[in-house]
Amino acid sequence: MLANLTLAGAIHTVLAMLCIAVGLLQFVRPKRGPGHRARGYAYVYAMVVADGAIMLVYRFTGQFNIFHAAAILNLLCIVMAIVPVLRSPRPANWTLQHYYWISWSYVGLLSAAGTEFVVRTVGLATRNQAWMVSAVISIVVTAISYVLIERYRPGSGASPAASNVIPPDGVPS
Repeated sequence: MLANLTLAGAIHTVLAMLCIAVGLLQFVRPKRGPGHRARGYAYVYAMVVADGAIMLVYRFTGQFNIFHAAAILNLLCIVMAIVPVLRSPRPANWTLQHYYWISWSYVGLLSAAGTEFVVRTVGLATRNQAWMVSAVISIVVTAISYVLIERYRPGSGASPAASNVIPPDGVPS
């Protein structure tokens, strides 16, 4: 799979896969603390480079397209998620701001990954089919994610299903 990619495409792919794993860990692990912070910064730095790298890839249409716009939107989500964390003093609702913006960054990543996986493995005949698959996957991922984001937002009282497996001190038993 990586053999057919440009250098920028390979960098983007590897970092995006890393971010999928790190983002999942962030979701199931306890929030706050040095582990959460380290994984968060790893996600942010890797996504900035991955989104920057994808801006150099034009194989699909030969020009700027909706996927490039999505990468810019993802960068905006990341910036908006990090700004309240870095401000001093932090705004009163910084946790919610951070949660929503970083969550939607992850949704965009999953949507793009789902699209990429299907387009590369199914063998669609036309570009129109690829655009249609991309739209359907994005809508489905967004709808499911909206429900999960609202369900697990800070202060909602709910916790991810895996949180009962990993104790609050972050040390698996």
